[in-house]
Amino acid sequence: MLILGYFFYHARAVEAITEYHQSIEMGFQALLKEKPEILKKSKLRNERRMGIIVFGSQRGMAGKFNVMVANSFMEWEKTKAFDYAQLKIAVIGERAEEQLKEVGYQPAARIDFPESRYNLNSAIQELLILVESWRFREKIDDIYLFYNKLKRGVMFEPFQFHLFPLDQEWLKALALRKWPSRNLPLYTLSWDQLLSSFIHQFFYISLYRAFIESMASENASRLTAMQKAEENIEERLDNLNSQFNRQRQNSITEELLDIIAGFEAL
Repeated sequence: MLILGYFFYHARAVEAITEYHQSIEMGFQALLKEKPEILKKSKLRNERRMGIIVFGSQRGMAGKFNVMVANSFMEWEKTKAFDYAQLKIAVIGERAEEQLKEVGYQPAARIDFPESRYNLNSAIQELLILVESWRFREKIDDIYLFYNKLKRGVMFEPFQFHLFPLDQEWLKALALRKWPSRNLPLYTLSWDQLLSSFIHQFFYISLYRAFIESMASENASRLTAMQKAEENIEERLDNLNSQFNRQRQNSITEELLDIIAGFEAL
């Protein structure tokens, strides 16, 4: 089954992304060992502008996939006491946009979900341009990703990820983590250039992971929906067969009773 093949491919891709993310962590770790002072807590503004990216599906017939991720965002939004005017929403996929518009949200941007993994890079590049525009032109303070991710087998759950700014607690933990060898790696670029490069790679791999996790979850949802539909069809066929057999038996019984009644009349 094609959907099953896609599901296993994307599940394996999720594992590969995790390994690449660990490499990026080591890059941050090495830089933070040299300049731990950058972890000083920055001052927060009273009114923070939020950027939200919701990953849905491009096509229908995906079960509860879009409903779950949209509900996850809406429940999160209700817990935050900020002005709606301070909120920027971008959606990935036409169905996610429809889901949010039905309950009153007006996404500022929509990017079509790529039809295959071969078109994934162009979608990520488009999203990176949006993220950079939010950060520097529109002065967005925080960017969150909302998407579905695999939980176990074909089960999935909504997930929230704080893309920007980088989690200070995570960075502090990296700075304190023991380096696996005696010496830190040497590099020829400046420290600032390397940091900027790692931040860009972090954004890229985080968005890539969101796409892949979402793809795997969507395929899992479609697979589950197809299995349920198949079960419903089989159950319906069983009911129809039982109904046919009962009607056939009733018809035979009526014919026998008519024959018996005819003999008795003679």
